Amino acid sequence: MKDSAIRLAAAAAALAVLFATLTPPPAFAATEPPSFPSGSDGPVYIAGSLNDTAFPRGTQLAWDQSGIVLAALPIATEESYDWVSLQLPAPRTGAVRDRTFISAPGDERTKDKWKADGVSLDLLGRGAYLPEATPGDLYGSAPLKASGGTYSLGVAYLEDDDRTVSSVYFTTINVDAGTGTWTFATYVTPLQDGEVATTTTLVADPPTGVMGFYTTLKATVKAHGKTVTGNVSFYNGRVKIGTSALASGVATMSVPFWPSFLSARFVPNTVGLDHFLASTSPILRLTGMPPFHYTLPDGPSENALNANTAHGATATYDAATHRVTVTVAADNKGKMVNVFAYSTPTYLDVMTVDATDATITVDVSRLAAGHHKVAIVEDGTGNILGWASFAKPDAADVSTSMTINADVAATLPADGEFSLVNLSGSTVNLTNPTLVDGASIVSGELGTFKVTDLRQVSRPGWMLMADVATFVKGTDTIGNSALGIAPEVIGQAGTGATTPTLGVPEVSGSAGYPWTIASLPTSNFSGVSTYDIDLVFTAPAAKPAGTYTSTLTLTLISQ
Repeated sequence: MKDSAIRLAAAAAALAVLFATLTPPPAFAATEPPSFPSGSDGPVYIAGSLNDTAFPRGTQLAWDQSGIVLAALPIATEESYDWVSLQLPAPRTGAVRDRTFISAPGDERTKDKWKADGVSLDLLGRGAYLPEATPGDLYGSAPLKASGGTYSLGVAYLEDDDRTVSSVYFTTINVDAGTGTWTFATYVTPLQDGEVATTTTLVADPPTGVMGFYTTLKATVKAHGKTVTGNVSFYNGRVKIGTSALASGVATMSVPFWPSFLSARFVPNTVGLDHFLASTSPILRLTGMPPFHYTLPDGPSENALNANTAHGATATYDAATHRVTVTVAADNKGKMVNVFAYSTPTYLDVMTVDATDATITVDVSRLAAGHHKVAIVEDGTGNILGWASFAKPDAADVSTSMTINADVAATLPADGEFSLVNLSGSTVNLTNPTLVDGASIVSGELGTFKVTDLRQVSRPGWMLMADVATFVKGTDTIGNSALGIAPEVIGQAGTGATTPTLGVPEVSGSAGYPWTIASLPTSNFSGVSTYDIDLVFTAPAAKPAGTYTSTLTLTLISQ
């Protein structure tokens, strides 16, 4: 625990360096074009290739910003994240090529008048799929950055001669002279009766921190003054990391500081006559300072926590999240502070006092059950801004209970017994986890079970498979890849029997299911084989403590 505390505390002290080395981004000033051009052969959206999601209206983009693509839809489907490509002209008899271009408004269909363009690619009979559209990557674009102005940016479909334009999809862009900062005209989908457009924004609170410490993602969904209902799915790149229901237009999720590209997608519910449309936030880039090369801040002695230094602070503990919220005097709003728990000073985090309600909320899951004090100390001066006591009646465990359903997918053959028998209980509890680099790790054994194969006449062989369901605690889930699994032979008996082959262990955190525990090739029988399985469960650092439950199913299959 001491080593862990040192690592965490030392990491937190890195914030001062982070703030000192950050460079403010350049100012953006490109005006938004007033409307989407009527001459385009269809809607076209400016999107980011990282998550295949269109940038919201008014987004300011850098001239050389990587990952800019053109798309036919504003939002990819949540299930597949595939975009509908920009439609080919029809009918076609020969090859068609596509080329990204920049032109003066009105010159989109005349290739000789284009001011910049990209590589021509054979479409192979398909519409263009997310063609690259970063202006700075197009040939001949440098003078446009220098001069600025209003242009058309899009993709054209060219005939075999690589000159004749068959169709063209484009939008209008305004470019700042010198910097090349640009924005674009946004296509607005006509609303049908009852449809209500929405906007989704995403912030992290706090916005900066140290790797392994937590921040809260806050997604806000608005719809022209209406009360929006539904869920928000949070993504890191294209990977969905969780879903949370809206409450008063806001959905939240706790995640650790780690290099991430986060976004939030609103998934609406239909209420009454209102049909809210889905919307996706701009990408939020999350970073974190590495937890090394810094010195553990010294906390004040417990004797310094007296009536003169309490300053009216209060502390409230939330058993569901294992976090404590401390309220200090209003004149401390916005101050950077170090947070300590007592009796022996334990460094918890470096944080910023909320500018609205003068609070900080800190994770205390690694503290033992009992009574604790928490002190808020001003960073740099070491002044105690306030302290308060709180009771923590629960132990911060991430435990796992598994129900084992043992099924046999074969009937008893005439030439001998073929069965799978569970020799242990139906529930396995993995308890007493340890915290390693912010992740909770717990291990144990599944318990013994027996495979009997006395089919000495038919000898078809067999496979013993394991499948694991998602781990669930209320609305919180952990994927089955968190459960590592390694088989172990307890006993093997049977005259003339062949020893089955054990499966390769699956590593906790990257396991894949269904998984083969053991197998026996055809033309063999195995007699009586007794096994156990070693289990390791790693809960991601972003997950709240508690007991997560899953079902592990063993299935014996005759070959």
